[in-house]
Amino acid sequence: MTNEPNPDSIVRRKLLKAGAVIAGALGMLPSATASGRENETQTNETTQSEPAQSQKGYVIAVDGITDRDRFMNEYFPVAAETTVAHDGEALVISFDPTVLDGEWGHDLTVALEFPSVRAAKEWYADDALQEVREIRHETTAYSNLIVTSQYSPEDRA
Repeated sequence: MTNEPNPDSIVRRKLLKAGAVIAGALGMLPSATASGRENETQTNETTQSEPAQSQKGYVIAVDGITDRDRFMNEYFPVAAETTVAHDGEALVISFDPTVLDGEWGHDLTVALEFPSVRAAKEWYADDALQEVREIRHETTAYSNLIVTSQYSPEDRA
């Protein structure tokens, strides 16, 4: 047994320490496609109403990573840094979640929290994050990012 730290836990600690948050699409959501990549910059304002600014915004990401080294070294640090810059926080960064029901073949699951949906959208639109977006595409078989608002009892209908 070796005393070397697990690279996954090192990355996770760095992100959590920094209050980093990865994931995302936000009003600039990709259309639902098999690859998760088409129409990524289109907005969906006609079908989604903007939540109140007091509600927190959450970015959820699931990725099928094909080049983990490059993803973790070139994309992930920029995503973490920009998350912090937009007052985001990583709630979940998991390479091996426990599946309770159904099937889960994703390599990475991330949940990020932002002060608002607007802040989450601003994170996604950040120039630095957009500069490495192609790296995310090149290092994944798919990369699905969504944004949603905090649940409120008024949302039940």
